Formats: sequence, structure tokens, C-alpha cells
Amino acid sequence: MILKEADSKDAQLAELEGYLAAPGIPASARTYIERELKILRAGNKGERESAYDIDFYSGASKNRIVIHDLRIEHNGRVAQIDHLVLNRLLEVYVLETKHFSEGLSINEQGEFSIWFGGKPRGIPSPLEQNERHIAVLKDVFKTLAMPKRLGIRLQPSFESLVLVSKNARIGRPEKLDTDRVLKSDQFERWIMKNIDSGSPLMMAKLVSVETLTDIARQLLSLHCPLIPDYRAKFGIAEDMLRPVSNASPETPLTPCVTESPATDSTGVADATSATAAVAETTDTAKVTTSRLAKAAGMKTAELTGRLIALGLLELRDERTYLTAKGKEAGGEFRMSPKFGPYFLWPENLSV
Repeated sequence: MILKEADSKDAQLAELEGYLAAPGIPASARTYIERELKILRAGNKGERESAYDIDFYSGASKNRIVIHDLRIEHNGRVAQIDHLVLNRLLEVYVLETKHFSEGLSINEQGEFSIWFGGKPRGIPSPLEQNERHIAVLKDVFKTLAMPKRLGIRLQPSFESLVLVSKNARIGRPEKLDTDRVLKSDQFERWIMKNIDSGSPLMMAKLVSVETLTDIARQLLSLHCPLIPDYRAKFGIAEDMLRPVSNASPETPLTPCVTESPATDSTGVADATSATAAVAETTDTAKVTTSRLAKAAGMKTAELTGRLIALGLLELRDERTYLTAKGKEAGGEFRMSPKFGPYFLWPENLSV
């Protein structure tokens, strides 16, 4: 059973893409933003690939619970866990996902390297990273309401695994045991091997599905998603996001009534040029998001990312909302009975 999917990274991606679209961003910051985007996209891809393989078996099992993308803060420490799988034997599989397009190598000392541009580059050990996550989890489990047997509080066992893309190559040392680093499509085989080789006494820890679900929900209640402050991280000032508008003041823009309403990736309709957009407002100095994008020479999705980066819009629950700053800038939210929600903006808005 899948209890939690991965948190959407759409808002972060849109914000970073919005910064790259702003011509006022200096080249030094742009380099780091591009790198951040590349890492975020690669991480998303790796987590999705692993999630598919995990969900195929564990997500469909009534005896297991899957939690994707769990972040817990406890006693000043943080555990950012890509995937967590719990079963009725109170085995907790802590899975760290890594997406290495050119593969990775592990030497006899347990040091990890990835291949980038045909050259190796050392990285921190994901196994050690996972052990730190487990250290936090062990302390967290001490605070949970756990089942008892004969008056004794049952304790979970933890399994640390690193999952890499099934298409990646893994260079392994001859003597060091690295079987906890495996391709994502081998995870089910690991679980079954672990169960088959377990002690019969493990069955004494068998709990009901309801009890397992209660434990998992207690963990999920502690989820504390991180909202990165990219402006502070990359030193982005407000004036870097305010280029001169491309809209011509001599040519007022009005919504075109011949186009179909467009829907952005967040699922919120922008009635770009619907007749309703004209009928529901008498302010001819305001245009829809897509018309503003067209005037600025952008795609609607690109402009939406810019507006998010400027703080005029925000994403919540994968939907776009107008912020207080957006209202101050003249943005308006409208609802068309025929085409749904959309936004209006001053035609001379600097984007």
C-alpha cells in the first residue's frame, strides 16, 4: 500500500526556470542555478524510476506500506529519506536513490565515485548517508506508540539500501561487500531473500495491517518538507528580476476571442483569450497570462515560472495562486463559468 507519494518539485523547478529566464541574473549566479536545475531534474528522474519498481511490488502488497520522500527533523538532526518500505515483520527498508547517468564505482575502501564526462569524480558515500538517516529514525521510533507482546515493546529492524538506475553500470571491488548497492529492479529480490533467510522468531513480531498502518501514519505526521530559499542561496536581488517590459504601450493588448483556453502544468486554466475574459472585466489595460507571455516573447509556462520567481504567483497543492504581492502588482483572479479560473495582469507589467 502506498501511503505517500513524493512531494511535487514543480514549484522549485518553475522558480529556478523563472530565474534563468530573467535577463538581470548575473552569469555567475546563472551557472549555479543551471547546476541546481540539473541536479533537481536528475534526482526527480532517479526517484521516479525507483518509485516505479518499488510500487510495482511493495505498493501493490497488502503486507507492506510505502512512503516516498519523507523528511523528519528530530532533536536538531534531519533525515531526508527518498523511500521507506515497512512490512508486517516490522522491517523498515530505508532506500536512498541515486541517478548516475554514466554509472558509479566503489573501491576497496568503500569510497564512491561517479563518472562525469568520462572522468571519475568522488562523492560522499550514500551508504553512510543512509546510516545517518537510520540513526535519526531509530530515535524517532522511540517516541512512537509501538505494539507490545507479553508486555515487551516491539522494536523495528532497519535495512539500508542504495538504489541506482537499472541502466547504470556499477563498478565493484573484489573483496569489499557492496551488495547493499543494487539496481532498483533488484529490490524485490532482496526483500524476498531477506525474508527467506530470516529467523523463525521473526514471526513473533508479526503485526496486523492496521497496526502497521498506524505506525506508518505516525511517521508521516512528522513529515516536514523543506522549502528552499533560492534567492538567498544564489544571491538574487529584486532588481535582477525586473527587466524592461517588452510590451508596447502604444498597442494595448486585449484577449483574443478566437483561441481556446489553455491549461498550464499545474492544472489551473488560464482563459487566455476566451470571450468570458472580455465580458467579465471592463479594465482594458489588463490581459491574461498567455497574452502577456506572447507580448514578452515567451511561452505561457515560461512566464508562469517567472511570475512564481517574482513572488506574484505561488504553487500550493499543484495549483497556482495569486499572492498578496501579485495583487499589489495589479494581478486579478477571475473565474469564468465556461472556461474556469484565470489571471489578469496589467499589460505593462515588467516581467
